[in-house]
Amino acid sequence: MLSPASSSSLRSWQRYGPLLLLLLLAYFPLFWQLTSFPVQQWDEARTALDALGILVHQDWLVVRYMGEPDLWNSKPPLWTWLLATSIRLLGPTELGLRLPAALAALATVGIVYATATHWLRSHLAGLLAGLVLLTSPGYITFHVARTADFDALLTLTTTVGVVSWLAYLRTGRARWAWATGGAFAAAVLTKGIAGAMFGPGLLLALVLAGSGHRLRRPAPWLAAALVLVVAAVWYTVREAVAAGYLAAVWQYEVGGPAGQQLEGHYEPFSYYFDLLAGSKFALWLLPALAGAGLGWWLPRGSSAWWLSRVVTAVAGSFYLVLSLSQTKLAWYDAPAYPLLALLAAAGLTEAFRLAQAATGRPIGYAARLGGVLALAAFPYLNQLQYLRQLSKVRFENHQLVYGHHLRQQWQQLPELRDYLIGTDGSFNDAPEFYRLAAEYQHGHRVRRLAPWQRDEAQPGEAVAVCGQKAAQAWQQSFQTTVLVQSDSCLTLRLGARR
Repeated sequence: MLSPASSSSLRSWQRYGPLLLLLLLAYFPLFWQLTSFPVQQWDEARTALDALGILVHQDWLVVRYMGEPDLWNSKPPLWTWLLATSIRLLGPTELGLRLPAALAALATVGIVYATATHWLRSHLAGLLAGLVLLTSPGYITFHVARTADFDALLTLTTTVGVVSWLAYLRTGRARWAWATGGAFAAAVLTKGIAGAMFGPGLLLALVLAGSGHRLRRPAPWLAAALVLVVAAVWYTVREAVAAGYLAAVWQYEVGGPAGQQLEGHYEPFSYYFDLLAGSKFALWLLPALAGAGLGWWLPRGSSAWWLSRVVTAVAGSFYLVLSLSQTKLAWYDAPAYPLLALLAAAGLTEAFRLAQAATGRPIGYAARLGGVLALAAFPYLNQLQYLRQLSKVRFENHQLVYGHHLRQQWQQLPELRDYLIGTDGSFNDAPEFYRLAAEYQHGHRVRRLAPWQRDEAQPGEAVAVCGQKAAQAWQQSFQTTVLVQSDSCLTLRLGARR
């Protein structure tokens, strides 16, 4: 069904149509309602604060949290730098935070399309691989392609690295070895040790592909040295600027997560495999397993054989490394989904070709394109239904909606430039991000007070509160007048103390 064809035998719309169609279909999973939900608690809000802090404190080496060096979020700076640049261009908004992740995800889809097209000899196979990735719930979700976390850029860089390594093992061209080194150097600069977790898989791929002789050349060794030098330079410079950084890296990134559970994030060995089969890749898992088997079934040396062996070795080793680590979080396997999408596309493409050979009849291009779209239709619609629900997230935690309310306040009371944010006292960095954003973007003077700090407020001040718990604390202590109301949020003018 997805029969191979040389580019010269295809019409222009057959060569470029699948890519254009994929780019159009990528809009909804990656960009639709991207700003409909507020900055998320925990990692996105903390990362956003670090990025905004770069601009506030004018310090591009030491990221700061509440004015102090952030040692809990001890990742290298590449992603934080990109976020800070985006905030400077687009403002400290949900769009400014999430657009870099969405663009990184779009680039990853493009890499998957190009890889499948080349190695499976079919533009429709590239379309199918891209659609598999766009309909994978483990990839199009919070903390990966839909929020301003590290994992979208990490996935892009590691995908480029694996694909480049595949090309090097087959061709032996030095440029592909250098591309591998550059990609993984960027991955390490994005998320530290997580960027190097594909290392065992790259070595296993070399063995399974029978390409040990490629190590006789200097290029792969120099590329590996590039990764090590880049990492060494960053960690040395950062420790020299503010001591204590390396100890934090060991505690939160290297020794801690690998050897012991951190913050209660312990799961059994089968955790990631259970997620794949249960929800995150369930609809495409069997085709991916079939694609993994092609490396031991197809003729040795065929392009699909190469793709299957190398990608299976890397993805399988990556899951083994993750499963052996003591600290497990659902999004840690994000970099595997482009590889799984390639395997699923390989398995389905070979199945289509076998079916076509069995019938003995040629299948027209329109029918093959329709088959690809029909295959992806249900997962795609299911993904859109999931995305429709994301906008409701802002109603689940009242402490996340300060940004939406403050924008309403700025529109209705533009003269109000000095005010308080009253939280419910729970640990949540989202209100702090919106507080700092108001100071950075509008020059406002904003203090954040928990319920037990309300004695620090004075009658006549205005306070923005979200949620019944936060509002009651102030209404019980002061006579209040409502100035602005939106959703569960109020801006109150404080009167006399009760």
